[in-house]
Amino acid sequence: MRYPEPADWTAVAPEPARRGQFARAVMRCAVADSGDLEKCRITREMPAGSGVGAALLSLAPKFGRARPGPKSLREVDVPGAWTTVDRPPDWVKRPSATELRAVFPSEAYDKGISGSAIIDCIATIQGGLSECVVLDERPAGMAFGGAAIALTPQFSMRPATLKGAPVPSIVRVPINFTLFGPGLPGESKKVAPPNLPWIEAPTYADVVAAYPPKAREQRVGGRATVGCSMTREGRLTQCSTLTALPRGYGFDAAAKSLAKRFRLEVLSASDATATRNIVVHLPVTFDPSMLEQAEPVVGKPNWSALPSADALRSAFEALKMEGVLRVQLKCVIRPGGYVGDCEAISEQPAGKGLGAMALTLAPTFRVTTWTAEGLPTVGGKVVIPLRYEPGPAAASPSAK
Repeated sequence: MRYPEPADWTAVAPEPARRGQFARAVMRCAVADSGDLEKCRITREMPAGSGVGAALLSLAPKFGRARPGPKSLREVDVPGAWTTVDRPPDWVKRPSATELRAVFPSEAYDKGISGSAIIDCIATIQGGLSECVVLDERPAGMAFGGAAIALTPQFSMRPATLKGAPVPSIVRVPINFTLFGPGLPGESKKVAPPNLPWIEAPTYADVVAAYPPKAREQRVGGRATVGCSMTREGRLTQCSTLTALPRGYGFDAAAKSLAKRFRLEVLSASDATATRNIVVHLPVTFDPSMLEQAEPVVGKPNWSALPSADALRSAFEALKMEGVLRVQLKCVIRPGGYVGDCEAISEQPAGKGLGAMALTLAPTFRVTTWTAEGLPTVGGKVVIPLRYEPGPAAASPSAK
């Protein structure tokens, strides 16, 4: 793949990057017959609304791929990041062969097809991986990219540091999936991601209460991943320890106790039947900041429900204003992923009633209640940027 030169990144560095702050965006692009990228659009941006996405889009002409073949992907995710670290992240634990096999794509497993994937992730300050995107998978169309992302709860890292403090950074992970002959048909279960739309999940207060006593006393942080089956009622059961670091502090036992609080909504008989073929690799992160900070230390959620274009239009068109309207709401995440106690923290243009109109949309938002890096969201706060332009309506929500 063709990438921009270091000088290109420096030339368009957004404001957060110029201040030394972590900045990352992901754009989704079509791949032309020439291998050039076209029709790019931003799908993720951190920090939201800070110009990071626009900076990455300006570099799109400098990216390129090999000329696509008949089975090549014609739409790809392209991440870009600006990071400042003194010491890069380092591996503490990688998945074992058994853990690789647990997420092996079922079709490839049954046919004895080996493959590989490369994923690009944020290495969090707690030592986990989040916000992963697939850069490449081979052979195409066999789901090895998704399997690689499903494997990320098994990774543990020492976070990057800047001036001695842990900071988020970027890590690129190549993963090889190797089989020697076909597996037994149906032997491989589907590994579900931990950030499912759980109707019940531990809150911030639950995680603090479960913090292992020895680790609490010594102010030690840790992380555990447990592998669980699912009952027909959508609850996690038969959990076993996959990783627990550092050892000897009881992080695995605490994670198993919290696993009992998860429930996925089962709406039909077919849903109940499907639970028999699901395994969840559930990471739980224990951050010592949880023990002393008034502001909850929670993860960055994904959106599971957003207002429709019609709902946006209904909320804002009565103002009869022209141009782009922008509002930011700050809300508390409630059980089930709903938001409440919202307030408008910015309006553009100001003084026109945009905040009041945006607040009427709050009931239509819903976020995941657990994150890929193993942190709760219930009890934390989320910032929701809304953008509306008369004509086609658009929401650009993000979470902080």
